[in-house]
Amino acid sequence: MTHTPASPHAPVRPDWLAAVKERPLDPQRVIVDPHHHLWDRPGQRYLGEELLEDVEAGHQVVATVYVQCRSMYDLQRPEALQPVGEVRFATEVAKRSPRGIQLCAGIVGGANLRLGHAVAPVLDEMIEVSEGRLCGIRNATAWHADPTLISNPMPPPGGILLDPSFSQGVSRLTERNLTLDIWAYHTQLAEVIQLAQQHPDQQIILDHAGGPLGAGPYRGKQVDVMQAWDASLRTLAECPNVQIKLGGLGMRVNGFDLDQRASPPDSCTVAELWGPYLLRCIEIFGVERCMFESNFPVDKGMVSYGVLWNAFKRITAHFSEDEKNALFSRNAARTYKLDETWLGR
Repeated sequence: MTHTPASPHAPVRPDWLAAVKERPLDPQRVIVDPHHHLWDRPGQRYLGEELLEDVEAGHQVVATVYVQCRSMYDLQRPEALQPVGEVRFATEVAKRSPRGIQLCAGIVGGANLRLGHAVAPVLDEMIEVSEGRLCGIRNATAWHADPTLISNPMPPPGGILLDPSFSQGVSRLTERNLTLDIWAYHTQLAEVIQLAQQHPDQQIILDHAGGPLGAGPYRGKQVDVMQAWDASLRTLAECPNVQIKLGGLGMRVNGFDLDQRASPPDSCTVAELWGPYLLRCIEIFGVERCMFESNFPVDKGMVSYGVLWNAFKRITAHFSEDEKNALFSRNAARTYKLDETWLGR
């Protein structure tokens, strides 16, 4: 396991979260959670047992996708190959999944794409150790010049998405039919657009609703942020190779500060606050290019797993059955090439 600096995210407080409990809405709705992490850090343990406790809390979660977070690196190996340890770790969690729930059915690893062409053997080893579960790669790319806007314990430098060597690495993903997840703030979406245009055959998934910022210099500027974010997303949506994840707004950089409340939010509150953003994403990208995500345990500092999925269900209460199936399970399963027999249709 790598040494990780203090987390920039709200700490998980089980007693605080327990103050609001809700029965799952539409409990038979099949869910594939396409974005979660696992780690064991000082004061922050969230491994397979903790994930299982959340996904078994009442909603019909049938599969999950693990996304890189620098966990369980193999520090005895050369730096480029250390992230293979994370893929191996997630694979072992997947193999221990209980009947009826496939944890880490897909794995998004963290091979350093700035290695350019040299990332190829790293990707090949990740594919091998994952036993077929590796479906994509993500690198740390969310960056802002303001030092208060940090969403990664080890913030990356700026400009990674436009680095020519990164672009070469993306080409190695395309050759292997692996997806590219991108976590970027709304202020970086021009870079995402350029990358998507440069690689029209590369499937790209934009994480966390495109990162609308609401903290630091953007606090109190929701209208201006939404206008800029909306305009960038509309341009990005013109790239047919891009999809978007709906969620991930429970980080401090988003400025909702739900953790500062005396009691945790209920699903009506979350739906009211996040709904305008998530519905706008669906309007812009269309139902078939969107998928709901938990972003746990990051967002668990703000909202419980059960309440979060209830909020998503409230936001889409007026959608058709087919649209709901697409947003809650089908799109994620197809994007990450999961076994759709789990979906029961």
